[in-house]
Amino acid sequence: MEVTKVRLTSLFGQSRQYKIPLFQRHYVWDKEDQWQPLWEDIERKSNRRLSQHQVQGFSHFTGSIVVQQGSTREDEIEKYEIIDGQQRLTTFQIVLCVLRDISEEHNHDDVANDINLYIRNSGMLLSEDERYKLVPTEFDKEAFQSLIEGLTDSGDSRIHSAYRYFKKEIADYVKGEKKKILALFRSILLDFGLVQISLGSGDAPEEIFESINARGKRLLEFDLLRNNLFLRAGADRDTFYSRYWAHFEIPYWDPDVEKSGTSSELFLHHFLMAKLGTEQVRPEFKTYQRRYRRGLEDNCLGVEHEFSELKRYSEIYQEMTDCNDDSEIGRRMKFYQIFKLTTLHPFILFVICEVGLSGEALQHVFDILESYTIRRMLCCRGEGGVKNFNQFFSKLIRELGKDFSVGKFIERLAKETSDTLRHPSDDEVEPALHIQYDESPTLFPDEDTVVFPDNMTIKAVLHRHWFETAGQIKIKLIRYILYRIEQMKISEDKFTEPAVFNDTNFTLEHVMPKNWKKTWCLPVAGTIVREKDCLYLNSEVGDVGVLLHYKELFTDDYIVKNPQFFADADKVKKANFGRPSRDALAKESYLHAFNLAIVRDDFLQSIGNLTLVTRRLNSRLRDKKFAEKKKILNEHSRLKLNKEIHKHDRWDVNEIRERAEELILYFYEVWPSLDWFQENAS
Repeated sequence: MEVTKVRLTSLFGQSRQYKIPLFQRHYVWDKEDQWQPLWEDIERKSNRRLSQHQVQGFSHFTGSIVVQQGSTREDEIEKYEIIDGQQRLTTFQIVLCVLRDISEEHNHDDVANDINLYIRNSGMLLSEDERYKLVPTEFDKEAFQSLIEGLTDSGDSRIHSAYRYFKKEIADYVKGEKKKILALFRSILLDFGLVQISLGSGDAPEEIFESINARGKRLLEFDLLRNNLFLRAGADRDTFYSRYWAHFEIPYWDPDVEKSGTSSELFLHHFLMAKLGTEQVRPEFKTYQRRYRRGLEDNCLGVEHEFSELKRYSEIYQEMTDCNDDSEIGRRMKFYQIFKLTTLHPFILFVICEVGLSGEALQHVFDILESYTIRRMLCCRGEGGVKNFNQFFSKLIRELGKDFSVGKFIERLAKETSDTLRHPSDDEVEPALHIQYDESPTLFPDEDTVVFPDNMTIKAVLHRHWFETAGQIKIKLIRYILYRIEQMKISEDKFTEPAVFNDTNFTLEHVMPKNWKKTWCLPVAGTIVREKDCLYLNSEVGDVGVLLHYKELFTDDYIVKNPQFFADADKVKKANFGRPSRDALAKESYLHAFNLAIVRDDFLQSIGNLTLVTRRLNSRLRDKKFAEKKKILNEHSRLKLNKEIHKHDRWDVNEIRERAEELILYFYEVWPSLDWFQENAS
């Protein structure tokens, strides 16, 4: 290994060619972090020359480059591979193209010709490809060579963007003046120096590459891995690139490109978690080298195996993250895409790529995972309910390994009895969706745990408590549950067209509105009956002909002194005013209506009182009476959920309770309990 200080004039002034290997990352420098600071440095050095300030030696260190000389025939020019430093060398070549083009535009042809000597090699015996001082990767080659050839009018690549940036800055600076162009040209060639590390045949280029921390855009973990793999690939690098790596070059894997897919960084993270069975994989490249690769070497598996595994996993990973309907895997991953969950990606990769599950067995695992996840989110503070999944499922990968089977997986989940790891049962689910009285505060698992909630908890949550147990994603979660129930109802009728769920096309509607006290009346007679720990209105008892609004139950004096109890529902709840005193009732006979009001408030958030409507339709419904609401729903909604509501003549706690029981049964069918999976394990 030879280390020397070099100027750009010696790098680009000789008849030689620098080639960027095809496996190197694309040109990635940008304005804020690299172009602008570099231009400011160039401008400063040029101004010093214009002021005739003496410059001794190069005065600006711009980093290091690592090159390795390639083998050439006697009739060829010297060729070097750039192991590190391609970004800065490419940028300086772009700047020289700008200077040349501006010189030509202002008829300074002598300057343009001199600049061209540092961009192109000359000679009668040179091949067409040898005429370029620098040859970038295939991805950037067309854009870069178009600049060399003076074709700069179009192009949206990063290289074209760099050209346009420097063209504007340099044009504004020189204003066509030859002396300023020359000052810039001399500054670039003479004032900017690099340390050149030239590798010999016995040097390990991948080790040199990894140890350099030069100024520039930070290398990602996946960049480090890519360079390491290809530097170890030796003479097979071109074959391995086309066979295993070319598909990683599309924007889909670029973390800087906004998309709904993924990125190479996240893929590498999940790949290592699936392979090693641990959530502790950062920094990824070091973990890859020290733990994953070392295991391969112990089993005498070479670099081609590494390439093939990365490709095999990445193809499944892309299928998982694309979520296409025509893919069985992609279709099942839509649930995780909707809730932006990636915590189970490593485990799913493990099950598909390492265990080799497919068909019915794989779909069965998807069923278990989705039920586990949605029950956890519903009962355990939304996303907080899945925050320990990385740790728990990494542990399962280690424990079950390649002996994994669906039966063993269910068995392993069933062994967890602590709130940290238990699967919620149906008895845990129902109370969450529907109203139950006198629940124990310990009914719901702690969000710090990885419990599989049972049906009792789910029932409690769906009857009412989801508003407290489902965390910040509660509205989105209950909307999704109703949407899946709607889909199930649709599947029972093959002639009905399915709806598509997203964040914008459905809102949550309370059939009995949150502000029911403003517009819905109360019967002043009737009996509140307790049955199976539930309260409901028995309107068959007594006279229900007298109907009053909530405010009319109380004395005028009490209303004046306590206006907070009669404000909008959201304001009352937010301020936690509590409830008016029953002693303030205008008549003793209003007690049944007062009790019914309490039960109505408790039933407001029951799943039985909730449905889906479009945003526009939601604005029409608001706090309207039930007769008006059901007419609007029937006229403007095609959802089966709403057609069924229209069949009711009235809407009160009885109807809400009965509908909640029906919807909860649908929930159990879509997302079964662990008990069900155990009983139906094949």
